[in-house]
Amino acid sequence: MIGPGNQLPLRESVLFQAEGYFDGIPYRFVDDVAIEAMVQGKIVRFNDFDGFLRCRPTPTRPRRTIALLVAHVIFCCISLYIVEQRYSYLGLLGNPDTRALLAAVINSLPLIGLMGIFLFGRFSFGYCLSFYFFTVLLGYCWIVPSSIYGYDGRLATLSIVVSAVVFSVPAVFWRPDRPKFPEISPAHFELWLKAILIVSAAVLLAGASYNFKLAKLSEIYRYRDQIEFPKLLGYAIGITTGAFLPFAFTCFAFLKRWGYVALTVVLMFAAFPVTLAKLNLLAPVWLAFLLLLSRRAGARDAIILSLLLPIMIGLLGFVFQRSGLASSDLIFGTINFRMIAVPSMAIDLYNDFFSRHLLTYFCQISLIKPFFSQCPYAEPLALVMAKSYDFGALNASLFATEGIASVGPVGAPLVALACGCIVALANGASAKLPSRFVLVSSGVVLPAFLNVPMTTMLLSNGAAILFLLWLLTPRSLPPWAGADLP
Repeated sequence: MIGPGNQLPLRESVLFQAEGYFDGIPYRFVDDVAIEAMVQGKIVRFNDFDGFLRCRPTPTRPRRTIALLVAHVIFCCISLYIVEQRYSYLGLLGNPDTRALLAAVINSLPLIGLMGIFLFGRFSFGYCLSFYFFTVLLGYCWIVPSSIYGYDGRLATLSIVVSAVVFSVPAVFWRPDRPKFPEISPAHFELWLKAILIVSAAVLLAGASYNFKLAKLSEIYRYRDQIEFPKLLGYAIGITTGAFLPFAFTCFAFLKRWGYVALTVVLMFAAFPVTLAKLNLLAPVWLAFLLLLSRRAGARDAIILSLLLPIMIGLLGFVFQRSGLASSDLIFGTINFRMIAVPSMAIDLYNDFFSRHLLTYFCQISLIKPFFSQCPYAEPLALVMAKSYDFGALNASLFATEGIASVGPVGAPLVALACGCIVALANGASAKLPSRFVLVSSGVVLPAFLNVPMTTMLLSNGAAILFLLWLLTPRSLPPWAGADLP
């Protein structure tokens, strides 16, 4: 039942035109501040949106969500076991025997307990990101017992589990008050979206003047290292591909402006020959997948399925390849290995490297580096790791870079806590937007966070600009109504 909170007297209602839904509860704004919500056939009025959030009933989590989480863990473990068998030839993974398999299961159990957060936490951007990180960190805990490296695996596992908890708790459960920030007028919102498309096209055209190469996927790594953009243009391209275009795609899709959706898709595809980044090539398909998935399953289950379904498809591709029904394991290699396992492997490699080398103490961050008289590493960490392990430019998430590389496994949980609080600020920025909208518009930055440091994501890959766009988005657009139906 709704608690007393700051609610006003109840009154019967025959017609209730909802402006949005939150956990299945229809609500509408009154006088631009107060909230009216339909609860058990009656209208309850709250002084503000935060009062509505505090006093709404706690929803019961359907059995489907529990089943999806359990299935996700099981299929992740199966996928990781096959990855260790299939890619042991790289010399970066151990080839586990039966005893190591049992150790991997036991080592993963503490992190599996983190699933409770995804059962009882409210959906938000932090919820999405925490679930994606949960998948990667689960992979790391799985591979530690069979790791070929000699660092202290127990300390590293403990550090990762604690880091996962202290990151996820504020990222999922803390939703700061939305800053007082002027919103774009609903009447002018489409003009802003069209302006975003114009700016995006101009940025990509400028980028094309420095690099435009229609390369095969198998050849992009040969050419990508040769791309050099001016610094400001590099930032602009990252913001365009990570924030502007995904945001415009989502808004136009919710507004049902399909012609502009198609134009946005064209610009997304045009970003690939400029950047030679696979994520830019796959972005339109991935965003459309999230849009359809969230419409069918609801935002909470959709974020689980967004990883579970690709993992299952990759496993099916592996079975087909082993049965002779497919000529290669491209699907398994792209999804299960590159997308899911490699971010976990990166944490293993960073733990090994920085157990034997000097820590950075954040000197790898470009904004902080000038304050250091001397940094142990003149090159970006990705290149340092590439030279040490011969595995390409090995970017990694905040747990490996801002955490392990900067302060080591002992100090890493404090960094994770700080990063979780930063993500919570994004929850506040998007608190009054539909869950499905938040999920789809963040569809490009979510997987990027698994392979890119937090500071790079915020400054270079457009995450901070996306948070700002959420703040500017009007909360009373008619298409928002019904967008959060579970």
